[in-house]
Formats: sequence, C-alpha cells, structure tokens
Amino acid sequence: MSDSVQQIKERLDIADFLRGYLNLMPAGKNLKTNCPFHNEKTPSFMVSPDRQTWHCFGCGIGGDIIAFLMRYENLEFIEALKILGEKAGVDIGRAGTQDQKAVNILYEINKAAKEFFKQTLRQAQGEPAIEYLKARGLKGETAKEFEIGFAPDSVDLLYSSLTGAGFNIIDVEKAGLAFKTDRGTYIDRFRNRIMFPLYNHFGKVVGFTGRIMPGHENENIGKYVNSPETLIFNKSKILYGFDKSKNAIRDIRYAILVEGQMDFIMAWQDGLKNLVATSGTALTAEHLKSLRRVADHLILSFDQDEAGRLATERAIDLAGAADLSVRVMKVPADINAKDPADIAMARPGLLKTLAESAQPAMDYYFDRYKINDRKGEWKKNMRTVLSKIKFMASPVERAHWLQEVAKLSGIDENYLTEEMENIKVVEPQQARPEEEGPTINAHVSRKEVISQRIASLVLNYRDVYQESEAQFKYLPENYQSIVAYYFDPKKLSLSAELQSLADLVGLRSGLEISPDPQHAKAELKALFRQLRFEQLKEQRQEISLAIQESERKGNDAVELLTKKQQIAEEMRQLEAEVA
Repeated sequence: MSDSVQQIKERLDIADFLRGYLNLMPAGKNLKTNCPFHNEKTPSFMVSPDRQTWHCFGCGIGGDIIAFLMRYENLEFIEALKILGEKAGVDIGRAGTQDQKAVNILYEINKAAKEFFKQTLRQAQGEPAIEYLKARGLKGETAKEFEIGFAPDSVDLLYSSLTGAGFNIIDVEKAGLAFKTDRGTYIDRFRNRIMFPLYNHFGKVVGFTGRIMPGHENENIGKYVNSPETLIFNKSKILYGFDKSKNAIRDIRYAILVEGQMDFIMAWQDGLKNLVATSGTALTAEHLKSLRRVADHLILSFDQDEAGRLATERAIDLAGAADLSVRVMKVPADINAKDPADIAMARPGLLKTLAESAQPAMDYYFDRYKINDRKGEWKKNMRTVLSKIKFMASPVERAHWLQEVAKLSGIDENYLTEEMENIKVVEPQQARPEEEGPTINAHVSRKEVISQRIASLVLNYRDVYQESEAQFKYLPENYQSIVAYYFDPKKLSLSAELQSLADLVGLRSGLEISPDPQHAKAELKALFRQLRFEQLKEQRQEISLAIQESERKGNDAVELLTKKQQIAEEMRQLEAEVA
C-alpha cells in the first residue's frame, strides 16, 4: 500500500490536480487561492509544487494530494486512493483487508441492478409505481435525474437477469440483492417496490432503498427496506443525495437534513440543493462526521409526528456533540403536511422560506416542553430542558439559555442553576475525529506564529538577514535551523519533523509578499520585539513557579525575585519602544 501511495504522488502533480478544483494564482515559487474549506476574502490557501503539499493559513489545515481529495470530496482514505490510483494508472491492489476485485464486482452488480429497475419502471408492470410518484408530485425529469426504478412482484426476475448477464449468484447474494431460502433456492430481496439507488460520496451505486407499493403495506412487511450491509455499503455512513448536494452545502456551509428519499427528492425539485437524507435510518455519528467536513450548521426537517419529534431531539443532541450548530424547521399550524415532501407539493417555494426562518434548537425545546405552562408534567419538562442546557459545551450559551428559561418560567435564575447542577445527563455518542492523510498542526502558540512570520520574511527579503543577524539568537533553535537551511540547503540536512516545518514556512513565504522592502524591514523589527516579549513572558512564568516552590520549601528566593524584577523591567522597555 505504501508503494502505491508513493507512486501516485510521483505521477500526479499536486498543482495540476488542484487546478481541476481551484483557481490557483502565482505567489513567488508557490501558488495561492481562496480556501475551499472556509469562507474568506483574502487568499490564504497555499500550494507548494516543490514540496507537493498544500496548507491553509486561515483555517490551519493542510496535507498532500490525498488529504485534499479526502476533504474536498468527503472520502475515506481508501476511496481517495482508488480514485487517484485510476487517474495515475497505479494498481493499488488490496484495499485494507478487502479484495479490490470483489469490491469492483459488487459495484458492477449494483449498477446492473439499477439499470434493471429503471427499465422495469418503464414497462407495463411499472405503471402503478409511476402513477403513485405522479400523485406525490414528482416530475418525470426528476425521477430520471435520481434514476428511480421499480422491482417487479416476482421472486426471481432480478437475479435471473443478473446471472443471465454473467454474474455469479453468490456475488449477487453478497450484493444483498438476493437471498437463499431454506430449500436452497434464491429469491429476489426487493419485490413490488419503488427503488431508490443509494450512491457513495463519489457517485457509485452501493445499494438500494425499496418502498413497498401503496396498498400492500402490512405489519409483517417493512414499508421501506434497505440493502443489507456489504463490502461497499454501510448504512451508518451513507447519506442519501450527498453525492449531488455536497458542493452546494460546502458553498453556504449549512445543510438541511430530512428523513427519507421522497422528502429529499421533492425538496430538491422545489429548489433546495443543500440537502441530505438519512434514508429512513437513524442519524449516526458517521453521518455527522461526513457533514462536519463541509458544513458548520444543520437545519432539521423531520416528520411532524411523535416519532419525528423524538428523532429531531436525538439529532439535536448528536449534532451538538459533533460541534454543529442546529436549527429546526417549524411548520405553520395551517399547513396540513406531515413531512417536507408534502409541504413541497402543497406549497411550492415554502420550504426555502421555512429553512430561512428555522428556529434555534433551544427554542424548539421551549415550544416542545411548554416550560411556561405549570400544568401536567411541568417539573419533568423543566428538568428535560435544563438537562439540554447543562450538556452545552459553551458557558456563554448555557448562561444565555438559562436567562431565557428564567424569563419564560418566572423562576429565579439562581434556583434554575441549582436545579440544573443536580441533574445527571448522559452524553450522546460523539462523532469520531477525522482520519485523514498527513496534515500540519494548526494549533500553535503566538511565539510559533511570530517565528514563522520572521522566517518567511527572511526568505522573501534575504538582504534583511544581514541587518537583523544579531537578533536571530532570539529565534527558537528549530527556526534558526530552517533559516540556515533555506540559505544553503547543501550545508544542512533536516529531520523529518523539521522538514515539515520548513515546508510550512516556505509556503507561508509566498502568501504575504510586500512590494516594499522597507516595510518588510520595519515589520521584521517589530516581530523580533514581539518575539522577545513572548520569551520574557515565558521566563517570568517559570521564575514565578520557581519562587513558589522555593517559598514552599522555606528557602531564600531573593535571587529569583531579583531575576523576575529584571525581566519585568526589560518587558517595560519593550512596551515603551512600541508606545
């Protein structure tokens, strides 16, 4: 696997590849553009053709060609590797423990099944399904866009078609499209159902959802049935429609989450493009992990029944754990509609208005639990709302919503705080951290930021090095090594860790090139002053701790106190220079 990764990087130039996604502009020996992963007006996204890396100095993320594709297209590592391998002409062989040949066969079978279902929908036996879709308000061009099909009411038409096309029945079973009976015969899994293909993040069919034809529902048959989990289908990761909507979501940084395929398709037909659906399954941390890569905000639009309200509440808690701010779409009382699909059909254009006016999650809880009404289960409802506030990560948010509860309920805030502290809350499942390719750590100290900027300025204006050489002793040793390396790389070799830092400094040097060398000299002088100030602050903190330890042991701390006074005086002088 490591050999394949290296071959891909050698054959694909990162600048050429990223030009397919971004408008890259020259910046010295590097390239720059606006970051695709956060909103910005001034370019801070840098690409180094020499190092074959990228880094954004705005949001702090970076990496190689694989890391970019994973983040931009919302792919797992193996998925990104497969795509780049095809583009580079590199056979990546086995993907983890999965045989790639077996994976490809499942893709081919699902694609063939999709075509079978589409063809069947156009035949006489598919006419009732078409009438149902029309009755739900679906247009023909929308059905074609989402490649909706129909599974006939037959035990073996699909698997007979697939095996007749040369696929092995064992592979058809592994794809989840047929299953073996106790008698040893095979039966189609989907029968008499409207079929919705499910796509992974890069547009390949991995499974299906089948909706039983109206009039055939009963308690022994699921209204909606999904493909079973396979080598290529994991229902906890797949969001319906995400392959179509991810770019629209990325552009505006918020997504509207609905429950089912028809909700998604009808809302899409109604003009909303920043949508995803859970395909009738419960929302998972993996779903939210995918969304968090492209969105900061989530609007929930679930069914208006009790099951939908419980799903909304669970989604609010899960999304909060994934650091997504949440709002809830509120359906007016005069709208006789139980889900987004009905709203889109009854009032075209209304969904967009409702999304724009969606209420914050806590306001949703206030409406749901009626904390201003002292009747019924008022105390239980109040505790529920307080438990939601207690779970909030931000103290500012907790304080704000406690004030709102106090206003609505008429109860003193101190009593509410005391009640909240006694409530035990169970944290929802956390979204797992992203597992991506090599990235550069964005969490750096102010001292580190100043050092990076100094090194970058010196690389752009090498003549200032001579004038400032005496002050370079204040640079941390790793940055002194990096500056020396860039002045003469033949004389110094860097460790892997230092090389990564040197690459970052090299990228940054192309970001803020000033046309005025005098301005650069003035900035360099100010930066060295700031760097020295930060170092003195660190020394003062260390000495303060040493004084405390000395006094605890009963020792004389006069020398330490004198040193601390000297540092304080030097810091005052630096501040006076600025003034």
